[in-house]
Amino acid sequence: MDSARTLLIVNPAAGGGRAARALDRVLEALAPLRPFDVFVTQPGLERPAESAARDAVLAGATRILVLGGDGSSSQALNGIYAAGGADALARVSLGLLPAGTGRDYARSAGIARDPVAAARALARGAAARRVDVGAVTFPDGRTRLFLNVASFGVSAQIAHALEEYPQLKRRAGAVAFGLATVRAGWGYAPVETEVRVDLQAAQRGPTAAVAIANGGWFGGGMHVAPSARVDDGLFEVVRFGDLARRDFVISLPRLYRGTHYTHPHVRHSQGAEILAAPGVGVTQPIEIEADGEIVGALPARFSLLPAALMLA
Repeated sequence: MDSARTLLIVNPAAGGGRAARALDRVLEALAPLRPFDVFVTQPGLERPAESAARDAVLAGATRILVLGGDGSSSQALNGIYAAGGADALARVSLGLLPAGTGRDYARSAGIARDPVAAARALARGAAARRVDVGAVTFPDGRTRLFLNVASFGVSAQIAHALEEYPQLKRRAGAVAFGLATVRAGWGYAPVETEVRVDLQAAQRGPTAAVAIANGGWFGGGMHVAPSARVDDGLFEVVRFGDLARRDFVISLPRLYRGTHYTHPHVRHSQGAEILAAPGVGVTQPIEIEADGEIVGALPARFSLLPAALMLA
């Protein structure tokens, strides 16, 4: 690791090649921050940005930059954490150069959604800020961190569809999220769950989806949690209850506008710890996605790590 202790991770495939097309201009914009190392991810490897970030931090890096999408940024976050837990998060900053399809976390965190503009801001010494981080912990003790939103229900099915058909994102861009949502919405039936937010009474009943939101947007521009802030020490928890398939699809425009809180089957609350489990008698797995990646299934605990990360 060089004297600057900085690693730039590049996912050239992000945004249907947006990252690759912007790379030369990003490197030019970042010139004042040299020297830094560059790691380019390769297709077919499992969580390459996570491994690169972990290895760099173990070698002494104090700043990780990511030119890629929300998935690569989330991998880098988990790589930093894998290198030293909360202590590593406290001493290593994460700089994001958004180039993915959705770029939802950038919108939530107030980062320029153009990677070259974000690089210029970093090079100018834009003020760093501490932001909250989410954690999903499973009964076996395994923990997965997330920057933006974790969710389960139909939203996990949408993430599955985008993982299985990556060409959809490459060809359709942000529209792919809407197409996948309509497809999943028609084929998904609400399932019984139990959700408890902090010490509030448990919410039980048929559930189409639950979003545990640190940031306000996900799914390529859906304003799922209009009250969420990445630095307020709270999750915004949004539960979509017993929505019929037709109602789910018809209500989709409200989700993009952020006006869905007035829907009679949508409930929202705030808290720092959420316990979620399948309802009584449910035997089918209820999968969880975090920052667009399937990470496990219920039951799980979602906890907020306040001001845990320095966002450069």
